[in-house]
Amino acid sequence: MSRTGLITTVTALTLGASACAAPAQDVPGAPAANPTVPPSSPSSPSASPSAAEASPSGDGVFSGTRKVAIAMESGPPAYLVVGADGKVVGNVRLTERSVFVPVPAGARHQIRTAFADNSCVGVRRDAGRPPTLVVAVCAPEAEGQLFRFVATDQRDSEGRRTYRIESASGPVTFDSRDGLHVQDPANDARVTGFAVLDRGPA
Repeated sequence: MSRTGLITTVTALTLGASACAAPAQDVPGAPAANPTVPPSSPSSPSASPSAAEASPSGDGVFSGTRKVAIAMESGPPAYLVVGADGKVVGNVRLTERSVFVPVPAGARHQIRTAFADNSCVGVRRDAGRPPTLVVAVCAPEAEGQLFRFVATDQRDSEGRRTYRIESASGPVTFDSRDGLHVQDPANDARVTGFAVLDRGPA
């Protein structure tokens, strides 16, 4: 998988100013730099997937009690990171803004940030571009903030299990043209797998 779209600083990736200005349709507005509102308790989604499609849960990295880094499969190490503008992009370095907490929400998960309170990853629709991932105030009722981690039969370059990350809008994927984005489910292009790496207690 090409890494030409990756960046080595925490800035937006392959997205212009017009995309930054596009209204968020699936998530509420971006939070303050350091929100103090305590996280809300996630509620069950209105439409639960079948057990076969449910995110894993239990005592591990999907339990809501562990911090994780999310690494893209194959090639040089590349991690999801929250840029200074609130977009979630690919980055070759692990930083404090690369750490998340997957919190169970019914059969799916919210992906909360570990560096800011009450801040969650969500899908944003950008006019004329594929949907992207941004950070916003956690809203358990927001469909765009609910994701499934679906185990694949593939391993990353270090032999770790990988997962598809799926939203109601489609799977999260990376390519050199659009960077990190949400892919149209009807698209036959290969979907990116992600390894979920334990970074300690949340």
